[in-house]
Amino acid sequence: MRAYSSLRQLEEKGIYVDEYLTNEREGVFIARLDCKRWGKNRNILAYFTFEDGSKVMASAWQNTGYLGIPEIEEGAMLTLTFERAKNGISYLRKVERNEGE
Repeated sequence: MRAYSSLRQLEEKGIYVDEYLTNEREGVFIARLDCKRWGKNRNILAYFTFEDGSKVMASAWQNTGYLGIPEIEEGAMLTLTFERAKNGISYLRKVERNEGE
């Protein structure tokens, strides 16, 4: 499934991303990829639901190969690694498909 190109496209499909927040935690998390869309700055925005029910939005950039997110189908279960940078922000650094996905 290709990424949506706009918020309007998501809303037309009944997907509302207002409840997704940026992740402030560092660590490894199991999550479902709910949807994804292209950003305006050569990035892809991915919307995840963590195992604990948290809804998180994260960005991946062209210089990292978008962490493979464009090729991952919506609904896939993933292992996500977030690392805190020197600026204090927790960034998505690694995306892995879970066994059997």
